[in-house]
Amino acid sequence: MGRLKARHILLNAPLLVGGVIVLGLFVAVLFGPVWAPENPYLSGMKTLEVEGDSFASPPFPPSARYPLGTDQWGRDVLSLLLYGARNTLIASLFVTMARLLLGSVLGAIAGWNEDTLVDRLIMGAIGVLTSLPILITGMLFILALDIRRGITVFIVALCLLGWGEIAQHVRSEFISLRKKPFIEGARATGLTGLQMAVRHVLPNVLPSLVVLGLLEMGAVLMLLGELGFVGIFIGGGIRTTTAADEQITIPSVPEWGAMLAHSRQWALSAPWMVFYPSLAFFVSVMGFNLLGEGLRRLVEEVGVSTSFILSKKMAAVVALVTVATVYIVNNVGPAPFYARLAVEAKGIRAMEDIKSLTEMGGRGTGTQGARQAAEFIAARFEEYGLQAGGDANTYFDETEAAMVWPLEQPLLALVDEGGREIRRFRYRRDYGFVSRGHGGPGEAEAPVTFVAFDPERFAFSYEALKGLDLRGQVAMFVADNAPAEFPVEALIRGAQGLLVVADDVTPGNVIVGEEAEHLRKPTIPIFRITPEVAEAILSEAGFSPDELLRRPSGQEEPWAAVQTGVRVRMSLKLTPMERRKIRNVIGVLPGKDVILDEQAVILAAHYDGPGADPDGTVYPAADDNASGVAVLLEIARLWHEQGFEPRRTIVFAAWDGAFANEAGAEFFWQGKNVVSLLETVAVLELDALTHEGDSLAVHGDPDIADLIRRSASRLDVPVGEAEEPLHPYQFALEGSLPMAVLTRAGPRPVLEEDTIERVNPDRLDEAVKVVNLTMITLAREGSW
Repeated sequence: MGRLKARHILLNAPLLVGGVIVLGLFVAVLFGPVWAPENPYLSGMKTLEVEGDSFASPPFPPSARYPLGTDQWGRDVLSLLLYGARNTLIASLFVTMARLLLGSVLGAIAGWNEDTLVDRLIMGAIGVLTSLPILITGMLFILALDIRRGITVFIVALCLLGWGEIAQHVRSEFISLRKKPFIEGARATGLTGLQMAVRHVLPNVLPSLVVLGLLEMGAVLMLLGELGFVGIFIGGGIRTTTAADEQITIPSVPEWGAMLAHSRQWALSAPWMVFYPSLAFFVSVMGFNLLGEGLRRLVEEVGVSTSFILSKKMAAVVALVTVATVYIVNNVGPAPFYARLAVEAKGIRAMEDIKSLTEMGGRGTGTQGARQAAEFIAARFEEYGLQAGGDANTYFDETEAAMVWPLEQPLLALVDEGGREIRRFRYRRDYGFVSRGHGGPGEAEAPVTFVAFDPERFAFSYEALKGLDLRGQVAMFVADNAPAEFPVEALIRGAQGLLVVADDVTPGNVIVGEEAEHLRKPTIPIFRITPEVAEAILSEAGFSPDELLRRPSGQEEPWAAVQTGVRVRMSLKLTPMERRKIRNVIGVLPGKDVILDEQAVILAAHYDGPGADPDGTVYPAADDNASGVAVLLEIARLWHEQGFEPRRTIVFAAWDGAFANEAGAEFFWQGKNVVSLLETVAVLELDALTHEGDSLAVHGDPDIADLIRRSASRLDVPVGEAEEPLHPYQFALEGSLPMAVLTRAGPRPVLEEDTIERVNPDRLDEAVKVVNLTMITLAREGSW
């Protein structure tokens, strides 16, 4: 082995030129995204631009704004090249490394076991693979593994091809070196076959493998260019239909092969679209080939010290390259850029919005607090550059609703025969009132009769209830067990009040779409009570709801009325009914994609709260649902600050009326507004995100739910399965829309404890980041 001198390098033109090119490519991989004028992952496509007094459509030629011009979708070619360098070169590097590893291992095994069955099997496999056209076979492998899975598919598919020549080279080297005298000496010292191969044969093969690897890198790059030219590129792109019913594919990952995929038809009218990615492939292939040739000459002239290859210095170099490779790979593709943008969302800013909303008198539907909250949200939308999506070019989508409010604190209590209270239940937590139909103001003090039905035998009619006498009674029944018409029949049959056992006891003070301006006459107090309250009342007589529900199946009538003898007192005084506005707040961020902008992704949360009680108790509703609105506003703020351009149209919607049993959300979907002009592909509803639950929880559309879990996984945030939505309007919308509800697992804080002090900043920060990453993906990606 000769001594390395400066002239060996300076007079080696291929080594110098190839080294400079490869070093430049390495720098582009590391810093290309920093130098790019725009981020292709986050910027949108451009349809029209003003040039002087006229409009121009892409592709735009090279100019001061676009140094290398744009493609047919208005994306900056220079930015695509700089971002694409990382995807293209990393894919080529890993394919080359995998081929080298596979070819070296199989070639070494074959060469060390010459003329054995193993040798013949490996050489047979090589013969089969080398007989296949690599371009067509590569296409088939990539499509079979699902091209949409990204860079990993290309690495796996292409490393299965092209390793045969490497294996043949290594085999011949092993066969030659195995017969050398130093191998016989190593055998004499007692080394095993594996030890001899690793310590003495492999170091002598490595220099030629390095040279072969560089040449192979050029071959892989050439193959990626060929695949791109025939429409096979990383990610596969987004397939969609134009207004002219033309099927097209839009590349979603910046990559040199993707740039070539759809540029050949523009070769004459926009030659820069073909020239620059072709030039990038040409320079890269030439650089690796020249560097490989230069290293080959250097090895022939100087040789390579095998002791260096097995030294600690070489191990340190390999470790450094491995670390750099891991870093680069973790920053390849759109996901790292989306995740990086997602973590810039700050829960601390969202906390400020929660604080502001909790100071608005509970935000009860139809109250001054709700109007103040709507105006607060609209002002934020305007500040963050969202277009008005409501009526008459405003942010408000309004409807009128008939409403009533308690004049005094409603009352529900257990009483004894003398009228003394035994136990008073808590309004809003244990029960709420109903103001529909004949439900309204009134007082009652009477024993409770539990009414149960056999749904398999009972068909509702007046005659079917013949014999049911509720005079002087308060009727209790389970909402899911009784027919919808039963409250009216109970009133006709003399009931003084009704107790409806239900999970949701939200006061029903809003009547959307009600024709009458006042409650129907006569009215009786109708309260929805929780199952726990029903249990407490019936246990006074030794019964339970489950026991009483079983009675109808054991008797002649398909219903049963059990007089419990337990007395309750009910009192409800209401204001006259009046018309108030329900105001949804709608902001729109138009999509920038010429195809996908007609698809809508909706990020929604309700902003109203329980309001205040007649006794002066105000419910701040910090978690349910100032937290959802605050997360929504933080994402709008961050996207505005970052200049984020979605490909789909994003609708930010803050609903009114969730605490009034009828939500403005339902009115919005039934009305004529911005969403009626678009195809809604995803709805993400945010609700109660910040209490002390250990994880987030999602319920609804499985594809959206899966995306939320994947987004959370990238951010190390646990996400479980929510049992069901929290509010009735979410039930109503869930079946008709591609919708998922994101909330916090675990029990929500009780109303009076839902304050800003109970909001967990860490939980809020988690929610902001997960929702942000999910929405970025929904806004930018063709599929999820």
